[in-house]
Amino acid sequence: MADLKDMYTEEVLTEFAWAFVEVEADFPVQRFLAEVTQGDWKALSLRQRHERLAHVLVACLDRPFEQVADFLELVGVRVQGFRYLFLPDVVSLFGLEHFTASMRALTVLTESSSAEFAIRPFLKRDFEQTFEQLQRWALSENEHQRRLASEGVRPNLPWGQKIPDLDQYRLEIWGLLENLKTDPSLYVRKSVANHLNDWTRTHPEEVLDLLEVWQGYSPDTDWIVKRAARTLLKAGHPRALALFGYRSREDLEQVTWNFPPKIHKGERLLLDYELEVGQAGPLRLELQVDFRKPTGRVSCKSFMLKDRESASLQGRWSYDWIDKTTRKHWDGPHSLRLLLNGQVLLEGQLEVTGFADKEI
Repeated sequence: MADLKDMYTEEVLTEFAWAFVEVEADFPVQRFLAEVTQGDWKALSLRQRHERLAHVLVACLDRPFEQVADFLELVGVRVQGFRYLFLPDVVSLFGLEHFTASMRALTVLTESSSAEFAIRPFLKRDFEQTFEQLQRWALSENEHQRRLASEGVRPNLPWGQKIPDLDQYRLEIWGLLENLKTDPSLYVRKSVANHLNDWTRTHPEEVLDLLEVWQGYSPDTDWIVKRAARTLLKAGHPRALALFGYRSREDLEQVTWNFPPKIHKGERLLLDYELEVGQAGPLRLELQVDFRKPTGRVSCKSFMLKDRESASLQGRWSYDWIDKTTRKHWDGPHSLRLLLNGQVLLEGQLEVTGFADKEI
């Protein structure tokens, strides 16, 4: 899989320069391209490339930040895509002392790329003032601005700067999310659900209090509630399971699974399963696999097999034992567990071989 930083090819950088020319005819194209790619450009990380692009753009414009912000707004309505994520970085790097101009620019740029990373330094610098802006965005007619209101203040935003003492503001933040719980945009609802799921890691009971109030409010809200509780459900949290009717099933009549005792690198594991209970009801069937690590420890990963109202479940789960960008494999025994509504039904072991160059 190609590194994200590799998207900044010569052609893409040239595209940036000509997008700037559309706004300002005498923009110094050759200077911009030369200064961006000079020296150690090829060795820079994605984040470092964004910073290089931001610094060079500001140097080429050579004007007060308020005028830079005006330029960014004009560019922002003309471009679209993740590759333009360095434009909000201009705001976070150079606009902290110019709050009004910065917020005006981010209002536009969050639609053309995304501004949840750029808003974090402002939250760190002055949470109250910035949060007031988030509250205004939460009421916007624009789905990108409403998503920014939720995504920008997530406690565990991937790639995002940490916000000190965020915990003390959680009730105010959840109040902001109240305005988004019935949002018509799936784009926004996903952010709200992911946001609340972040908080379940530190305040599970309080989040469950909120989810219990939200449940049943509307179909869209119920979708948020289920997705927000996913980490608690995977962990078998009793209260989370009960919230969705996943009660203990003492009426289990039959459960079987079948898989080979050993699997070799490059092979596909096929695991067949079947179970029956005495009466139909909500059934959540999961498979947990303890993947071996080079230290000898394990990393537990849950795989959803079936989630439905039924009195019986059956099917096949497959998994290719090849190294992936998101997971590496190691030789040795791997524990498997079959869970129904959070209860362990069966346990077994699988011997993994063929990754000898990484043997524990």
